[in-house]
Amino acid sequence: MRSGHHPTLGILADDLTSAADGAGPFVMRGLSASIGRGRLPRQERTVTAVDSGARSVPAQEAAARVAALTAPLAARDILYKTVDSTLRGHVAIELEACFRASGRATLVFAPAFPEAGRTTVGGIQLVDGVPVSQTVYGRDPVHPARHSALADLVPASIGNVALLDAATQDELDAKVAAQPDPATILWVGSPGLAKALARRLAPGSPPPATAVLAGGEILVVVGTANPLSHRQADALRAVAGATVLRSPDSRQTDPAAVLDRLANDALDRIDGGTVAAIIATGGDTMEAILQRLGIDEFEILRELAPGFPLGRALDRRGQPLLLAMKAGGFGNDQTLRDAVAQLRPPRASGLREAP
Repeated sequence: MRSGHHPTLGILADDLTSAADGAGPFVMRGLSASIGRGRLPRQERTVTAVDSGARSVPAQEAAARVAALTAPLAARDILYKTVDSTLRGHVAIELEACFRASGRATLVFAPAFPEAGRTTVGGIQLVDGVPVSQTVYGRDPVHPARHSALADLVPASIGNVALLDAATQDELDAKVAAQPDPATILWVGSPGLAKALARRLAPGSPPPATAVLAGGEILVVVGTANPLSHRQADALRAVAGATVLRSPDSRQTDPAAVLDRLANDALDRIDGGTVAAIIATGGDTMEAILQRLGIDEFEILRELAPGFPLGRALDRRGQPLLLAMKAGGFGNDQTLRDAVAQLRPPRASGLREAP
C-alpha cells in the first residue's frame, strides 16, 4: 500500500503522547498523519498512528490490545512500535505481542532520543548520562523504569534482534539508514527513531513548517509532578494569551484522583466556548481530556519542538480545536512558553493562571 511515492507507515503506541510524537517527524517532512485512540482512525493518511492505551492497563490486557491493533497496522509498508524513551510501561510483553502479530523478520530496538538527553551507550539507556532506572523515572509512582539494559526487555522468543546504540541523532540516523530491507523490520523506539525513519523514508529537503495560530484562548494543562513541567508553567507567566491549570508539584497518594479533577476542570474551561487550543503535558492528561470531549481521532499538523506535536480535531460543535502534547520531562524551562508564543496571533495579551 502506498501514498504517492512514499511508503505507508503504521505506528502503534502505548499512550497518546507517543502516538502523536511518533507521527510528528514524518509530518515535518511533508507526509500526512492521523491518530486514533484505541482503534485505527477513519481518515486514512500516509502515516496512521494508534494509541493502544496499553501503558495504563494490566500486562495481559496490554498484550491483547497490542496484538489486536498490530494485525491491521502490519498491512502498512513500514511498521513502527513506539516505546517510552525512559523505558517505562509493559515494554517486554508489548514487544513480544507486537512482533508475533507483525509478520516481520527482525526487531530493531533503538529507544535513544538524543535531543531530549536520552542516549543508548553499550546497550544501556541513559538520561543525561545516568542509567534510566537510577533516575527520577525509576521512582515514578505509576510507571517506574525498572530496567536500563535494552537486552533485559527483549523477549527470548524473538531471535533476530538488533540493539542500536546512539549518543547523537546523526549516529542514530546513520545506523537506521544502514539497516537493509526496512519493510521486513519491526522498528521499536522513541522520537529519535521516528526522526531517523522519517529522514530515510522521506529524503530530501523538508518543506517549510506552516504557522498555525489559535484564534481564541490557549488552555495549558500540566498533569504531572515532574519539576521541569512546573518550571515550564512558571515561565508562562511572562507570556500572554493562555490559561494554566496544573496538578500539585509533589507526588500524590492518589494520582488518578488528581488527574480526574484536573481533566474535569479543563472540561469546564473548554465548555465555556473560548478555548481554541489545548496544550497538555503527559499522555494521560490529554487522554483524559479527549475522553471527556468524545474525541477519538485527530490529524497531526506539525511539531512545535522535537517530541512536541501539534494536532487538530473537531470538537462537539464541529469546530476545529488545536491539540499539542508532550511528555512531562521533555524540553527545557522555556518549552511551554515557546509553544504558546508560536500559537498566539501577534499582539495577543493576557495570561491567566486558574486558581
